[in-house]
Amino acid sequence: MSRGLARLLVGLSFALGALGAAPSATAEEQAYRYWSFWTWEPDASEWVYADQGPGTLRPADGAVVGFRFGVSGEAGDRKAPRGETDAALVCDPAAEEPAVVLVLDFGSETDAPGEATPPAARAECVELPSGATVAELLAEAAPPLRYDQAGLLCGIAGYPERGCGEAVAEADEGSGDGSSATAPLLVGVGLVALLGTAALVRARRRRG
Repeated sequence: MSRGLARLLVGLSFALGALGAAPSATAEEQAYRYWSFWTWEPDASEWVYADQGPGTLRPADGAVVGFRFGVSGEAGDRKAPRGETDAALVCDPAAEEPAVVLVLDFGSETDAPGEATPPAARAECVELPSGATVAELLAEAAPPLRYDQAGLLCGIAGYPERGCGEAVAEADEGSGDGSSATAPLLVGVGLVALLGTAALVRARRRRG
């Protein structure tokens, strides 16, 4: 399998919402640096890799959702967010307005691209308008957000300033600005972003 096709398969798996699936072994178990999306399961007291994108997930009042920036390969290598997950400690229990806890973990220095210094992790209470998606809450609570041409989430609260889901080996070898959208998190509307991802990969293959 060609390297370009392997990238396309990984990107399409994210675009289809299969966020809990491990990258294909045919992609040579490559690790990628990207923002992953998680939901907190209070009954199990653990983070669960989200089974749909933040652009479609509409959380319930009191839910806890999180994003973690880092280097991830197979499913077992994924790093869950670090931060407060007790909604009663983050949000005012007496508040009448619906709210969600948003946990943002910018990763460690090991996860950081180049010379970047990751900000401290944070958890905050975000007001939940009726029918709002996690992507909408994120845009309100953690600007600026950065996306690539295919609508893929590349940066939260301005971090990182460059790169977007690049393969770690490529990034470490200094492959330009790292804008290759291989396996980042999808924030958008399923089919539109899916077609955008495929078109982007095809265009880059033609330029190559």
